[in-house]
Formats: sequence, structure tokens, C-alpha cells
Amino acid sequence: MEAAYGFSITIAMMMTTVLLSYFLRYKKKWNLYLVMGILLLFGLIESSFFVTNVVKIKERWMFLFFELLIFLVMYVWYNARKINNRFVKFVEIGKYTALLGELSRDEGVPKFATHLIYLSKANQRVHIEEKIIKSIFSKKPKRAEVYWFLHINRTDSPYSLSYQVLELVDDQVIKVSINIGFRLQARSELYFKKIVQELVANKELNLHLRPDGASKYNSEPDFKFIVIEKFLSVENEFSFWEGLLLNGYFLLKKIGQRDEKAFGLDKSDVEVEQVPLVYQPAEQITLQRIGQ
Repeated sequence: MEAAYGFSITIAMMMTTVLLSYFLRYKKKWNLYLVMGILLLFGLIESSFFVTNVVKIKERWMFLFFELLIFLVMYVWYNARKINNRFVKFVEIGKYTALLGELSRDEGVPKFATHLIYLSKANQRVHIEEKIIKSIFSKKPKRAEVYWFLHINRTDSPYSLSYQVLELVDDQVIKVSINIGFRLQARSELYFKKIVQELVANKELNLHLRPDGASKYNSEPDFKFIVIEKFLSVENEFSFWEGLLLNGYFLLKKIGQRDEKAFGLDKSDVEVEQVPLVYQPAEQITLQRIGQ
């Protein structure tokens, strides 16, 4: 048992060393040779522990399957996310602001929500995911009084909590970035509603309704959060290994924590929208017509 415990500690130390090297190189911008030296030094020390425990682990060989499972999960998650991120396209919001304003004023289209909020991963203030634009305009356009694009940024400072507002179209198209410390719970909906209250109180935002954003028929403002989730399209045609990788990734996402819970959104205010991921579309399809 001691050998298995030591083996587990050694694996954890190796993973920590790799993460530390990545942090020093890409976050702190340390010199490459200095980072490589640190990685080599710790790697030699941890390798000696690894070899020592591998010799002993033969008495607890079942433990190897547990370690292998952990490694396999990490491998699938990392590589499948790389594939998934290749299909994330960003566009400039400015190209669509006029169209968003026109849709907002078009009373011929049924109103979807007063405040329509999309969660965005775009770090650039003027960028937005292309899939969000498609979600608004494709099929049944989603008309709203105000379009919000909400970006959650996790900071290295443990307890920081701040926000930035970029108003692209007056009272109609607004992007908000919330900076949340890594030790704080991501209660995004609560923070967002607080920001709206502050904007109204400072007279930076005119909701055309009551001062609190409510209507005379309802004491609560009408907020609708859209969470876009991908699924593997049936149009895909890929190799066995790619299929195993991507199917494993989406299985982990299915059994893992939902995005709305991870971001701290109230289920009653959330609508989950499914969009297909076409990674390798089938090209050769032969259909034979028979009869009349």
C-alpha cells in the first residue's frame, strides 16, 4: 500500500512540475532555458522516486489501472478540447450592431426576451463567437430589448471582483466582462444583475421600463441567459481513434458539471441551445434511386 501511495505522489509531483513550467514560461514569461533547467532538475529528482516505486508496485498492480484511467481522462479532455477549439471562430461585434439594433426595433418579430444574455469566451472586447451571431439570427431570430454579451474572466488574484462595460449601441448592444478571483464562487447571474442595477442607478442605462428594469405586470426584470452547447453531428465521418477521442470527450462533459451550474446561473433564467459540431463531414455518399 505504501508503494502505491508513493507512486501516486510521484505522478502528482510530475504533473505539478509540468504545470509549473508552463506557468513560468507562458504566464510569467521567464527565459526558456531557465524554465527548461528547472524542469530538468525536478524531472531528475522525481524520476528517481518514480523508478523506486515502480519496482515495488508489482505487488499492487491493480493500482496501475487506476493511474492509467486518470491519465486517459486527462489525455482525452486535453486533446479533444484542442480539436473543439479549432472550430471556435470569432467575429467583430461592430459588423452586426446595426443589424442587432434593427432586429430589436422590428415589432414584426415576436420578442424573445427583454434582456438576452449570451456567455462568451472572447477575450477581446470587440469580438464575439460566430455561433452566438448565428444563434440570434438563424431560423427564428431572437428579438430583445437589450443584447448582452457576458465574458467571465478568472484572475490570478484570489479575491478580486471587478467589471468592465463596453456599450456598442446605446441601450441595445452591450458587452460586460466580469473579473472573478479564483477563490471566489462564480455567481455570474448575481454579479450581472448587480451590474445592471448600478448602470441604471448611475443613469448609464435606460431600460425604457421601470427604473429597476421591471414592467408594470411583473416586479422582476426579464432576463434570459443562453448557454450554447455542442454535440457531435451525425454528419461526421472520422477514424476510429478520432471517434473514440471525441465521443469520450462529450461523454465526460455529459457526466460532468453543467455549464449553467459552473457559471452560477439560475435554471429558471437559462435556455440551453444545442449546436452540432461537424468535425469531418462525410463526403462520399452513394444513394441509388429505385422505382418511380
